[in-house]
Parts: sequence; structure tokens; C-alpha cells
Amino acid sequence: MPTYQVCATIRVKIRCERVRAMNTNMEYVRQAKESFNRILDNQKYVEIIKDDKHLSLLLDLVSGSEYRTILDIGTGTGYLAFPLAEKFPNACVCGIDIAEGIVEKNNAAVREKGISNLSFQVFDGLNIPFSVESVDLIVTRYAFHHFPNAENAVLQMNKILQKGGAVLVSDPMRNENDENRVIDQFMKVKKDGHIRFYSSGELEGLFVGNGFRKGTQVITDMKFPFSRQEDYVNIYEQTTEREKALYNITNDSGVVWVKHIDVGNTVFLKR
Repeated sequence: MPTYQVCATIRVKIRCERVRAMNTNMEYVRQAKESFNRILDNQKYVEIIKDDKHLSLLLDLVSGSEYRTILDIGTGTGYLAFPLAEKFPNACVCGIDIAEGIVEKNNAAVREKGISNLSFQVFDGLNIPFSVESVDLIVTRYAFHHFPNAENAVLQMNKILQKGGAVLVSDPMRNENDENRVIDQFMKVKKDGHIRFYSSGELEGLFVGNGFRKGTQVITDMKFPFSRQEDYVNIYEQTTEREKALYNITNDSGVVWVKHIDVGNTVFLKR
């Protein structure tokens, strides 16, 4: 085959791979949007994810600096955004999320409470809608594992952060010894746009390799049940005892529990 034909074939393959990747990313976003528009309107779910001790820790991790613009990516109910607006009254705080319904609710609460330095907006889950070097602090809680292209997200964070700006990532972590990513197999049954949990080393590599240095990290933990779906039980039965022990995974009368997973609360600083 002539060289020009080989090159053309390669270009076509690359374009096809990019299209497939984009379609896959959009499907994950669609799943997440559909799921979170539903569950974030469920007060029971909102109560389950509340953790005052953890919230206090996150606020402490970003203390000691003054900020002009704070961005909360995957803000959900504004669980972190509302306290940040109160803690930093001179900063403009913006929470972005793919779930239109909860964004509307949050903005209604902002108007009702008369909060002047807080707003919420919808984004597409792929492109962070902020300009170059316009943000001092980025926070994201329990959302990083939903990012369809984590490296691209980190690059975008670097781009919109001012020099010396910081990112706080709070997210459950894959155990380094979970080579088969068993925890991700359980999470994907929910079809809520879960991509993957990152180990501490994987997360550090993503940020340090894209213009950041690692700052403070505090490890906490959490547990959560999965509903009585047969799929969870099937995965449980296929999971080795060693893998179950990594997260203390149990089957309590048909309800599969992950009774211990580390949560990394990590600050990364733009170099």
C-alpha cells in the first residue's frame, strides 16, 4: 500500500477512535445526569451523604488563604458551596453541575436566603465554563470518579486557575491492591455515570504530571450499602476473599455493603 494511503487510513482510524471516545463520554454524562436529577431530589439520599465532621475537615483544608473566585465542580445540592460562601464572604463562589433540577433548586435557595456571593449554573460535564486564570480555588467532593476524561479535566483546572491557585479533591479511593478494580465493578451496576475510583498514587500522578504539586492530604473513610439487586450479589459471589477484605465487603441478608473505603482529601497547588 502506498505511503499516502497508509497515512490516510491511520487518520481515519484516529478520527473514529476520537468519535467513539466522545460518544462513550457523552453516554457516561447522560447516565450521571439522569441519575442525579432523580436522586438529588430525594431528601433521604441527601441526608445519607451529609457528614458534618467531613465538611469541617474540607473547610479547614482550604483555610488560611483569601480567595476572589471559588469553583465547586459537581456541586450537587451545594453541600460544600453554601458553607464556602459563608466562610469566604468576599469571594464569588460558583457551583456547577450537570443536574439542571438541583441547580434550579440551589439558585432558588440562594435568592430566598439573600446570599450575594453565591450562584449555580449547569455545565455539560465535559467542558468547565471558566476563562483562563479566572479562579483561585477549585473544590470537588465525591465527583472526580464521574469525570469522563480525568486528565483533560485536570488540564482544564490548571488552565482556569491563577498562579498559586489550589484544587481540593475529595473522593473515595481504589485500594492499591485491588488490581482487578472490584470496587469499580460494584459501582458501575448503579449506572450513574461512575467511571473509576483512583488510588492515591494514580490521583497524584494525574495532577503532578499536569502542572501541579501535591500539598496536604488527609485520609478519612466511609461505608455504603448497595440495594438488593441481584447484580450486586453476583459480583459479590465472584469476588475473592482477599478482594472482599480490602474494603470489608459483606453480604448482609442480600444487601451488599462496602464497609470501609478510604477517602482521599487532597490539596494540589498549581506550579
